[in-house]
Amino acid sequence: MDLPRLSKSVRRVTVLQQDGSGVMTPVTLFKRGRKKKKGSRLLRPGEDAVRMFAEVGDRATGTYLRRHKKSNRKRKDGWVRDAASNWIDAGRKGLKEIKPVRIVGL
Repeated sequence: MDLPRLSKSVRRVTVLQQDGSGVMTPVTLFKRGRKKKKGSRLLRPGEDAVRMFAEVGDRATGTYLRRHKKSNRKRKDGWVRDAASNWIDAGRKGLKEIKPVRIVGL
């Protein structure tokens, strides 16, 4: 029996079959194996911290870009007039993303 293409979220396909004595037994048709993690265990906390800071930077720059465009739409040379407040607000949004637990590696 061929299985149809399954999404990556499917981990196992099991069917209940009845044997000769009438007892239902589970039969596994498909089982997705776990992928081995690449990277040493010693460096995982560092990787988590670096990834978190990259996400913080991404959030802050995205917020700044959105506010920059909005300031330009509001008035002539608005991005210059609102630059300081846009930077501060974008920095605040980014700082909200910092999770101390991910830095420490607990």
